[in-house]
Amino acid sequence: MKTRKFRGADSREVSRIMIQAFRSFLGDKMDLFTERAFSPAVLRKVSNSRDNGNEVISYVAEDNGKVAGYIRGSASLCGLGTLDVVGIDPACLHHGVGTLLMKSLEKFWIQKKMRKASTCVSAHNTRALIYYIKNGFIPEGFLRDHYIKGVDEIMLGKML
Repeated sequence: MKTRKFRGADSREVSRIMIQAFRSFLGDKMDLFTERAFSPAVLRKVSNSRDNGNEVISYVAEDNGKVAGYIRGSASLCGLGTLDVVGIDPACLHHGVGTLLMKSLEKFWIQKKMRKASTCVSAHNTRALIYYIKNGFIPEGFLRDHYIKGVDEIMLGKML
């Protein structure tokens, strides 16, 4: 298994993985906005870009040439790295895919001299919360009804 930068040709497979990953914890709260955010066209547009001084990077994990997971994050001019999303193919859970993706993103943050990284996780998504804590993030706050009505978020941070 290895990681590499996201390519436009990955967009369909990554879209499938991300929609499945988010449906797994959102259930009937999955809305069209969230689904559209993971459309192949949107993924191609947002996965590797630079705007307002922020550099966005995305990685995929590959297992025997097949995309097994995706992570997207950014580095800002103020020294804050952000982890936007991470998703693992359900068939590849518990195979180290998430850890491998996190290492790639952390390497990027360190190269860009970020002092801290932040993310958030749906409060009821215990699998993801445990993943973040195992990777050194600690809870720093709470956001009620943040992205989707009825879904609270836990803010997490990690000093780099």
